[in-house]
Amino acid sequence: MKVIIPTRILTFNKNELNQWVEGNREDCIDSYCKGLPHSRGFGEYIAGRYFESLGYEWIHHNYNLFGGNRLGKYPKAEAIFRKYFGDERFEKGRNFYPAFYPNIRIEEPDLMVYKPDCSEILFAECKRQDTHDKVNENQVKGLALLKLLFECSVEVIEIIEESKGQSGEGEPLIWEF
Repeated sequence: MKVIIPTRILTFNKNELNQWVEGNREDCIDSYCKGLPHSRGFGEYIAGRYFESLGYEWIHHNYNLFGGNRLGKYPKAEAIFRKYFGDERFEKGRNFYPAFYPNIRIEEPDLMVYKPDCSEILFAECKRQDTHDKVNENQVKGLALLKLLFECSVEVIEIIEESKGQSGEGEPLIWEF
């Protein structure tokens, strides 16, 4: 079985990064991302801002679909999942992690992206080229499971400085079982 995960390239400029590092984050809608130190969260912010321009909202980190955290820890995300998947499918999905941990390790992606009316949901793993961040095997497994088991759109977002490239489609990530 082959899973193809699209890659999108987004760019930033040095001024945007400097503003983020200096703490100028008023336009960041995600409280978790906004509160991260130094340049952490910047890539997720760039990706989130892109999705906002398409009419989506996003949550960085504060969600759990596979069941690795206690129910009720992320009430906003749980309400979105329940509305999108329904209670039964959401609760079945939460059994995945406890059933296979520690034999199978997976990571949920950085961003849960959704339409405000909960009619659409997708997930994105963000990687900044300037920090040499790369997708690891556990992250790919998480993306593949979201695509296969939950039938969600998934993608990898590569964030690069605009002087080093341009926004667009990147080479897809292919995962074979």
